[in-house]
Amino acid sequence: MASTSGRHWTVMHEQSFTCYHRKISPLRTIRHAWTARTPKSGPRALRALDDEAPMVSGDWREFRAKLIMRTDGVPEGARRSEDNRRLLEIQNPSLAAEGLWAHATPRPETGGIVIASLDCPTLLKDDRMWQVVVFLTSHGPEGSVGLILNRPTGMVLGRKPGGLPLELGGPIPVQRVFQDNRVYCGGFTAQQVIHIMHGHRLNKCVQVVPGVYMAGEEAATSAVEGGRLPATDFKFFSGALTWGPGELGEQMDQGAWYAAACSRSLVLKPALQLPVPLWREVLQLMGGRFIEVAREGYEGDE
Repeated sequence: MASTSGRHWTVMHEQSFTCYHRKISPLRTIRHAWTARTPKSGPRALRALDDEAPMVSGDWREFRAKLIMRTDGVPEGARRSEDNRRLLEIQNPSLAAEGLWAHATPRPETGGIVIASLDCPTLLKDDRMWQVVVFLTSHGPEGSVGLILNRPTGMVLGRKPGGLPLELGGPIPVQRVFQDNRVYCGGFTAQQVIHIMHGHRLNKCVQVVPGVYMAGEEAATSAVEGGRLPATDFKFFSGALTWGPGELGEQMDQGAWYAAACSRSLVLKPALQLPVPLWREVLQLMGGRFIEVAREGYEGDE
């Protein structure tokens, strides 16, 4: 495993995500913006404007979510996670102000999530998959890589009692600057590899989708050490989940996963002591039949 700041750091490039000694899947910087041309003047110009698509900028997934919400209405479940929203307002007011949304997608996509079905542990013969919510950092013909969002460990990143039993090494004082950051179990492959996720466009980071970035640990450490960003804006994951070519799609066809797109606030927020578990919150936000799935998963807790 090559590294940027020590042998336990992942290598994240603009053109590819190299991990576990082999190239898993392309991870390209994604920018989606549609800009309408503006005709000069006159009736012809007005007709041209009628034919133009409206201008859309920023995260195209949010635009898609608004279209779905406009068609289907606000999911009933969106009103059931108010306790989580109020907690996020305390933890990260700016992230909470962006709102929370999630909707189903036909297939997995880079920057989307997959949510374990109630049958997932049985179908995959792996009890560790119980109610996991996985953020896909990469998905394509060569396979998929994801990080489990809702498996915080009891460890923090720092080298101290209750801290990570690994010395990350290298010249960047990551473990000192982020010593109190909780470490999440990102998955069960190469758990000695630590991944960093955040919402800031920093030097040498890689954009997964607009507003969600991986890597850039040197710039992150400098920004936090200099007081420009809070350490709590950064999440650390040990290991990842990986799928070979077509494997995730096959598991979806078996009924092991639901695919969805979601707001970056759901991805970046802490999954610690949530009043409503993240698995349930996401399904409730998705609405429709997924509300019943969420209810079935917590039958007796109503």
